[in-house]
Amino acid sequence: MLRYHILLFKLNRLVNRNKLSGVEEISLAGQLAEMIGSADTATRIIGDLADHANPQVRRIALNAIRRGRQFTSPSLQPALVRRMADAEAAVRHDAVWIVQETRMDGAELRAALRRLAGKVRLPWDAERARANPGDTALAAQVRARMALDKLLEKSAAERNQALAAMALGTVGDQPYAEGTVGHRRLLQRALIRRQAGRRLDSSVKLTFRKVEPAEVKGNKRFLL
Repeated sequence: MLRYHILLFKLNRLVNRNKLSGVEEISLAGQLAEMIGSADTATRIIGDLADHANPQVRRIALNAIRRGRQFTSPSLQPALVRRMADAEAAVRHDAVWIVQETRMDGAELRAALRRLAGKVRLPWDAERARANPGDTALAAQVRARMALDKLLEKSAAERNQALAAMALGTVGDQPYAEGTVGHRRLLQRALIRRQAGRRLDSSVKLTFRKVEPAEVKGNKRFLL
């Protein structure tokens, strides 16, 4: 860890001297990323730098975690939730970037994404962000909206699959691989059967009573 402490000393000295350039940020993030070989190292970097008073240091920490591809630290998701509410747009952007590259999910994470996305609408605001690459705040909002939509889409797919499995009477051992044409048609047929069952249950059931012919007496039969 001697190398790590030397790099921290260098980082703090550069930050105290003046504002870091973009090249220095990328270089320091790359050096930190090379040291991330385990979740423990990632946890240490998150604890030392993710909540640093200097926004450039916070951004270096996030970029190091993303480039190091070590997303199993238990302290990562809470740190990302905090950084998605950061005062600096660039830090918010980098936090959402990590969320997009991982499979993490959770109620607090979704709430943070929803707050950051605000009233952004896709694809119009995404096109506006591409036309204005310098608007980091808008780019962070667009990324948050895209990440949230992906999580919501995953939840909807899992819910539909569970409903289809219940309709078919099976939970596992599907006859078709997920995502195939056969699997989609199987889900459609299950949905049609469920809808037809609902209509049948709610429909009016008619009952019939057999009517016997009345007996004709006297000469009334000749009047017909």
